[in-house]
Amino acid sequence: MLREEGYKPRILAVDEFAIHKGHSYATCVMDLEQGDILWGRKGRAMKDFEKFFENVPSDSLSAVIAVAMDMNASYNKLVTKHLSKARIVYDRFHMQSQFARDVLGAVRLDEARRLQQQDQGR
Repeated sequence: MLREEGYKPRILAVDEFAIHKGHSYATCVMDLEQGDILWGRKGRAMKDFEKFFENVPSDSLSAVIAVAMDMNASYNKLVTKHLSKARIVYDRFHMQSQFARDVLGAVRLDEARRLQQQDQGR
């Protein structure tokens, strides 16, 4: 589809998925407006996703304005490198998960310390 003349996706998503219950993974790139899978490859490492940019002609990606992804630093780095004008949009699930780990985790620890100090003061 990316080789068809004039086809230029605007909004992409990149994600990884388990092939065999967590033992083997693959990465895929989708056109979110058309609902099509544009590319897929076994593996989820940075070198695996780099193959997308090697295999797809850069002029086919010239209209990309946004890329949705999880908070994978490799995805972010490669999209920033190859699609410098595209906005990166992190998915809500991973944003909430990160918020829970960072912010709520810190609040929980602060509260535990406060209660421990309060108990020691008695």
